[in-house]
Amino acid sequence: MPDSTPHSRRYYGVTTLLSSHPDMRRLKRTGLATHLHGNKLWGSAYLLMDYLHEHPLEPGSRVLELGCGWGLASIYCAKYQQADVTALDADPAVFPYLALLAEHNQTAVKTVSGDLTALSEKELGEYDTLIASDICFWDEMSEALYQLITRAIDAGVKKILIADPNRPPFIDVAEACIDDFFAELLPREINARRRHSGSILLIENA
Repeated sequence: MPDSTPHSRRYYGVTTLLSSHPDMRRLKRTGLATHLHGNKLWGSAYLLMDYLHEHPLEPGSRVLELGCGWGLASIYCAKYQQADVTALDADPAVFPYLALLAEHNQTAVKTVSGDLTALSEKELGEYDTLIASDICFWDEMSEALYQLITRAIDAGVKKILIADPNRPPFIDVAEACIDDFFAELLPREINARRRHSGSILLIENA
């Protein structure tokens, strides 16, 4: 599954850059500082790519990645799922890192800066699929994420996929969605140089 060079790694066909890569070092020397935990790749993105490798999206799906960070899952969906992808994050400083990874993967992802909890039903209705990983790490995020999911379902979003290493706030959201939206919580584990485990919250909106 993973492949490597001295300065990069490859997972599910997507190239990621180590901090030692010349392009990554050059970007970091600009002094561009991220916040809101947007300073690295997060493991649950690999769980999401692993799931989508086995359960592909419909070609041409309009995908929104929430809290995209460096956009690994967005790049995977754009390159290998033939999706029209938009990556959203509250921290615009992550987008140069996303653009660098997209360039190395010879693909393009649209980006938009914004608070995922503020997305309106109308805005959510522009997409077929919502994806996210590692976005529910504080207790106060649970209710906001649940309300966003509710708006997305009301807007007619067909599929929602959220990956997480089973943090308690995420589990709270998942349990509420299982009760209210017939969601599924799918355990997942991979070994990509190091072990990543957690679950994917799957909601299919008929």
